[in-house]
Amino acid sequence: MNKSEFLLYIEENFNITGESYRLISNILDFVSNNATNENEQYNMLCNLLDGTIGLSDMELRKVYLLSLIHISE
Repeated sequence: MNKSEFLLYIEENFNITGESYRLISNILDFVSNNATNENEQYNMLCNLLDGTIGLSDMELRKVYLLSLIHISE
């Protein structure tokens, strides 16, 4: 799952505003540019996204494990 697919999942499964969508997109860019490995990437995503839009750790882990969160395109 790439960044676009992940954002589509968020858009289809959560009620978010355009501003929230852009913020999440920026978070994904930040994580992909600053995390040095997949574990660090996952931990950063958990810290930055957990509790923000109702995305649970289990959902994030499921998406992460399916895609290995290769969020850069």
